[in-house]
Amino acid sequence: MMKTAIILVGTGDLVRRIERIMQDAGYEVKHIEWFELNDMVDVKTARPHLIILVEREFEDVNQSEQDRIALKKWMNSISSTPLMVIIPEASPQRVIDWLDFGANDVMEEPVHWKVMLARIRSLLRLFASSSHEGEEIIMVQDLRLNLRSRRVSRGGQYLNLTPKEYELLEFLASHLNEACTRGDILREVWGYEFAMDTNVVDVYIKHLRVKVDKGREVKLIQTVRGIGYMLVDS
Repeated sequence: MMKTAIILVGTGDLVRRIERIMQDAGYEVKHIEWFELNDMVDVKTARPHLIILVEREFEDVNQSEQDRIALKKWMNSISSTPLMVIIPEASPQRVIDWLDFGANDVMEEPVHWKVMLARIRSLLRLFASSSHEGEEIIMVQDLRLNLRSRRVSRGGQYLNLTPKEYELLEFLASHLNEACTRGDILREVWGYEFAMDTNVVDVYIKHLRVKVDKGREVKLIQTVRGIGYMLVDS
């Protein structure tokens, strides 16, 4: 069963745009409205990597407090999950209030989409590396590599990689956004001391793309013409 990577809380046009942009970026998104906070008591079963909350203008102060209490219960039950809040207007005090409440990041409208995605990636990397004791994690958008268990998932789905496919992916991830030559890959992943006349790298890249990128809007494994391959985070 596919696990939810991001829970998006809110309603309105802005929320729908955020949901669409995150889906286009390759994330799995579960959208709920504020009134559903109290109903979703078993949030652990969703195992979100991030919660994004779009603040609304409250007319009912009591309802606002009820929503915040429900949200606080969420946060207490999944303290290792980061919370990003988007507020509708520039207000230093509102930013301070949300940070004091427990938010890990606060963005103000108008939202710059590329900045939002970059901050999401930053939060995911930060919490992936700090919330798993004894684990070493590399996060590339919604791709997650556990360097100790050698388990890989994308969008919450575990990928069944062969040992050599994993080693190739780990090498690319450790050189994120860097063009890796076939010679470098052969030397570091296969242990060849010199470039051999073999297409083994191309064959394994093809297999890896099927498992990592097939059927997804965002393709992480890119060909660098005349050089080799690269894992990208943008």
